[in-house]
Amino acid sequence: DADRVRVQLRTELLAAIGKIEDQNFAWPFRQPVDTVEVPDYLEIIKDPVDLSTIDKRIRRGGYYETREALKADLLRMANNCKEYNDSSSTYYECAVNLEKFLNTLFL
Repeated sequence: DADRVRVQLRTELLAAIGKIEDQNFAWPFRQPVDTVEVPDYLEIIKDPVDLSTIDKRIRRGGYYETREALKADLLRMANNCKEYNDSSSTYYECAVNLEKFLNTLFL
């Protein structure tokens, strides 16, 4: 039954997001980057994404058809962070920890 499969996927994806949000390295990813505080962010990062946006996409439905699609967005979120921030920054370190966690979350 397609509806049951969709509901199950949605439940799994929301659970994955919840596990990420519970991690101590998730704080930079919870909300969109504030472009008032970081005015050049969108000049450098052309396809921004954050956990609140991902959560909304999951709840709305139809955006993530697979776990792999969610993982791709989460990896993009980490890559955006690493691209924008210096490798010595706390933000960069959080992105590296997110990538490591994703490798355990999506086996």
